[in-house]
Amino acid sequence: MHPPRVDPGPGALAAAALFALPAAALAGDHLPVAAAIAALGILLVLATRHPLRFAGLCALPAVLAGAAPRPHELPIPRPGPVTISGDVLGVQRNPRTGSTFVELGCPAAGIRVRFDGDVEVLPGDRIFASGRVAAPAAPDLPPAVHAVACTAVVTAGPPSAGRAAAHARRTLERHLLRLVPGDRGAMLASLVLGRATRPSNELTAAHQATGLSHLLAVSGAHAAMLALLLGFRARAHRLDASRTRTALALALLLAYAAITGNEPPVLRAVATFALASLAARTGRPLGLAPGLLAPAILTSLLQPNALLGPSFLLSYAAVGGLHAAGPSPPGSSLLRWLVHALRSSAWATLFTAPLTLFFFGQIAPWTVVLTPLLAPLVATLLLGGLAIASIACVLPGLAEVLAVPLDAATAVYVAAVEAADLLPATPIHAWSEPAAWLVGLCGGAALLVAERRRDRTGLAAAAATAMLPWFLPPLGTATPRFFLFAVGHGQAALLIGAGGHQTVIDCGSLQHAALAARRVLARLERRRIDLLVVTHADTDHHDGVPWLLQRIPITNALLPRALASSSLADALRDHGTEVAFVGPGEHARPASHVVAAVPVVPEGASDNDHSAWVEARLGSATILCAGDAEATGTLAALAQDLVRPADVLVLPHHGRPNTAAANLLGVVRPRAALASADGADGDTALGGLARAFGADVFVTGTDGTIELRATVSPTGEPALRVVLPAAGHALRSAGAPTRAGHESWR
Repeated sequence: MHPPRVDPGPGALAAAALFALPAAALAGDHLPVAAAIAALGILLVLATRHPLRFAGLCALPAVLAGAAPRPHELPIPRPGPVTISGDVLGVQRNPRTGSTFVELGCPAAGIRVRFDGDVEVLPGDRIFASGRVAAPAAPDLPPAVHAVACTAVVTAGPPSAGRAAAHARRTLERHLLRLVPGDRGAMLASLVLGRATRPSNELTAAHQATGLSHLLAVSGAHAAMLALLLGFRARAHRLDASRTRTALALALLLAYAAITGNEPPVLRAVATFALASLAARTGRPLGLAPGLLAPAILTSLLQPNALLGPSFLLSYAAVGGLHAAGPSPPGSSLLRWLVHALRSSAWATLFTAPLTLFFFGQIAPWTVVLTPLLAPLVATLLLGGLAIASIACVLPGLAEVLAVPLDAATAVYVAAVEAADLLPATPIHAWSEPAAWLVGLCGGAALLVAERRRDRTGLAAAAATAMLPWFLPPLGTATPRFFLFAVGHGQAALLIGAGGHQTVIDCGSLQHAALAARRVLARLERRRIDLLVVTHADTDHHDGVPWLLQRIPITNALLPRALASSSLADALRDHGTEVAFVGPGEHARPASHVVAAVPVVPEGASDNDHSAWVEARLGSATILCAGDAEATGTLAALAQDLVRPADVLVLPHHGRPNTAAANLLGVVRPRAALASADGADGDTALGGLARAFGADVFVTGTDGTIELRATVSPTGEPALRVVLPAAGHALRSAGAPTRAGHESWR
């Protein structure tokens, strides 16, 4: 008699995933809970005779893989010249600027060094160079470490499979960038070889707006395209490929995964194809459950941090959508293929829409059409880029000839993405940032809908229910607040006024343009900016605006007249913003609680002196923002009666020396003086002077993001509360803007 045999089918895989996935996901931040799941799995094996009991053993290795060691903080020296040495963890190149970003240290603790030129270095090498450490631009930011490329001395690391793959990638990247120069080459290298090559910000933004980021970033879709081109074709749930072709294709897929950095989506796709080939050899069909669960369990063991990330969740949601779309119809006509491709793309977009709203606050409906239309071109670029870069290693002359059509195809793809970026509803932005309880409530309702009606109509209704929270008006009334964000040398401020009106005053940074936009986005009550005011033409006050436009709409904008013909004004108009301008000697009231005026300054005055002076109301208090006005602009604003007493003054020009500052402080008499400055500026040059006039001084470079709240004091008087990241205190207001003294309460 033969002993009973447990069939390792979908039930066993589902039971293994039930233990392994939660254990791996919780091991990082909730280790006791993950350990309890592992203990429960072991107890299930010891105390029961259930046929699937051994699936509980999958939790323990998942916990061990996901329990990250305590991070070790590397000692960072004081700002100044330094000698840099360490083991290379990763390398990223920016062909547009010619700079190289090198991560040094160990996986638990590392630093990112920016070299001013190209450095031939690979992961695993050891590098020695001269550089400089800059002070942190804000308290919550790491210090910037810059190095001089010509001083770099590289010692090759020991031979390994990983280093060989990195060397192959660098060789292919070098040939692609030579054969297809400029931004197109950087985009092609990123599309073919992964994110260790940085494409232009504009093209990346166009992919995000049109929902085509999955085509730009190397992912499971790229592995699927490559597998199809190598001969993997599914027929009746079995692979139509010989054993030799299967082995060769899997070897090439594994090599491609290694060259692109073993990205989790690529590894999952390769694992799925390996399962499919095994199923084909054993005569067993590969269903949806094994095809999804086995790579998920592999991810929990190899890269557990990826389980809750957008890449993992979006890829699995997309596969669910493709499954809901159904199999392709019989026949091979172009029309049938196109109809099936559009239907599949629509279902994949529908299933991923709640997640894209959760992670990115937007959906891109045009991806339904663009993905099937551009996917064949992407497959051509993928295979052509790999082939031509490989040919260039042995026959450079032939590669240059073949690169001509590849360059043309790349240009067509770039033009298509840029044209698609001009379409309406690219993307559709969420209306609000919903509370977690509302997201959970609608998610539970979506599951009930899908359970009650198990057909495509029910699935579509469930997806719509899950998306609902992002398109509901905000619940409750917004508290009037003002934020001056810590962005280094630059300025980004947000005013949330009565009724939830959201005004952004400048958004830029000399060091971190994207950071300025991200910090504004993180504090919005609604995913829309009602008014943007740019004080003057310096880029450190507006280079974050394009990043904002990629993620949320801006209804109105007020710009200085000097920017009327600028790319900033054009970008705002292209995104549907109503743009107005204010010039010297003009006043503007773009909102009931915001007034902007530009002084008339002598000919030859600096751009800083042309700054608009913005007066904003926060509850019963007044905030005055002076832009980057220097002495000439300050004296002109005082002479032309543009300056009045205010509760809060944002010091001009990041608190830098200003011979007219005493005159300004004498008129404004602020309770608080704020400065948006770099961490190296300390208290700023005007900080001590402002204190002499009785003001509390707060600087973003040392205090972090500064928040002002319109509140009521214990005595019932209107008050302003200053909230800092670590602590806060309140400034008492007498209700009128003119005061002779200063009091504070805690």
